[in-house]
Amino acid sequence: MIGIAGLARSGKDTLAQNLADIIEEDMGYEVRTYSFAVPIKCQMSNLLEDYYHISAFTEDTEEKLIIRPLLVAHGEQMKKNWGKDLWLKELMAKIEEDRNVNKKIFPIIPDVRFDFEVEAVKNENGQVIHISKIGNIPPNKIEAENDPLVRQCSDLQHAWPAYSLDQIHQCKYHAQILWQMLKQTQGDEWKKIYT
Repeated sequence: MIGIAGLARSGKDTLAQNLADIIEEDMGYEVRTYSFAVPIKCQMSNLLEDYYHISAFTEDTEEKLIIRPLLVAHGEQMKKNWGKDLWLKELMAKIEEDRNVNKKIFPIIPDVRFDFEVEAVKNENGQVIHISKIGNIPPNKIEAENDPLVRQCSDLQHAWPAYSLDQIHQCKYHAQILWQMLKQTQGDEWKKIYT
């Protein structure tokens, strides 16, 4: 299991996609991407589409700026009501359910934003990569407060530039280096889990 942490728009999903391709080729596991935010987006989907005419799952940067405060507010209020690990428990239950069907699933979670989420990934014999994009700033107070804590307890920290579309192939190069670093410390342990 790999968790990816970092500020919004730092390239976590891009890194996850590149790592998935590398891991599937290198180790033959089925890589699945999981997200703490999916249940939040599902719960908010109708409201966002009805009143803002924006999909909760949009990839458009401008639309994300509009809906992010609403998604964050809902996620945080639910944690206050039901416990800070509400979304964590839901995600880990889904991973366990999927692994009961297929033991060779290798999870990647590209939206680790809190230190207790880092610890949960580590407790599952996983590692967390914290990435930062040069020039990127926190979009809100929650990320400004939590990102330094997450960075501090992550296994690897990596900074990369903002790539233009013609440079996007360099992301794969970064992912390959990070994968080799993770394998040096965790590779044998992962092989035991997934065989």
